[in-house]
Amino acid sequence: MKIVLWKIGALGDVLMTTPLVRQLRKALPDAQIDYLTGRGCVPVLDGNPHVDRVVAFDEHILYGGKATRLAEVLRLLEGYDVAFVLDKHWIFQALAWWARIPVRVGFMRRRREGLLHTHRVPYGRLRHEIHYYLDLLRAYGLSVDFADVKLELPESGESLVPSPYCVLINSGGANARESSEVRKMPDALFRALVDHCGAGGPMAFLGSPSERAYYEKYKRQSDINLCGQTSLSQAWSVLKHARAIYSTDSGLMHMAAAVNPSLTAIFGPTHPARKCPPGARWAWVDRMNYDSKYELFGVLPEGPFFSGMTLAHILEEAQPRIL
Repeated sequence: MKIVLWKIGALGDVLMTTPLVRQLRKALPDAQIDYLTGRGCVPVLDGNPHVDRVVAFDEHILYGGKATRLAEVLRLLEGYDVAFVLDKHWIFQALAWWARIPVRVGFMRRRREGLLHTHRVPYGRLRHEIHYYLDLLRAYGLSVDFADVKLELPESGESLVPSPYCVLINSGGANARESSEVRKMPDALFRALVDHCGAGGPMAFLGSPSERAYYEKYKRQSDINLCGQTSLSQAWSVLKHARAIYSTDSGLMHMAAAVNPSLTAIFGPTHPARKCPPGARWAWVDRMNYDSKYELFGVLPEGPFFSGMTLAHILEEAQPRIL
């Protein structure tokens, strides 16, 4: 049997599918299990022991509306017996159908978006993303262990930063499908967190090249700004050896949870019950401002967010997350 798991990205979302991959391999040890994903997410899966092959495609074909290149994706989907379609937009199920994959397991946000799947999981009510992915296995008829939710990353090497240090990440909302800063803490709150963490020793800042200038405003001589200076593998080695990590909802937040239990996740417009990584502590004060349309359909929320959050919420009142 040839099975393909298909997800375009992003990094944190792909990482949240690793419990699904692990349990699928346990249930079907003799199957060929491939994972088709955007090029930018390949490092998260490369070396995963439960995947036979990681297949990359140019995610800009779909993000950039390059319909003339859809045939490239169709060719990569051909020849499979089963597809687990891990994205929710109708185009993904349509391509799996056009590729003539006989069994297509996926989500149904709206009634019409699930029509081309042969096995459907209703998506919408507040539930953790990892459990939604595991629901796909149950829909296919396999047994599921909802307590087995550990995120998996390939092995990493030694940290680039001398110990001890803490990592601060104030990011989220800037990716191929969105260009916003809606998940970032306000500058005043982040400054308070920086001052507190800096009193305990050196800090490291992680992020993309475009975020480097932002962190320079907060960096002291003893700190290190690694934005744009690391590979993904190097980034999670820095996360692995940190004494503490504070991160907003971003791909790096999920990577941190996969390698280090000392993570505090700081939420604004997204709901920790849906996105907080297993084992992390979480801080959130925006329950009254929460709008599920952002997580379900990508509708950018108006906010404001984090306005009622203080340093005490992050340091003293953060809650442990147990799935």
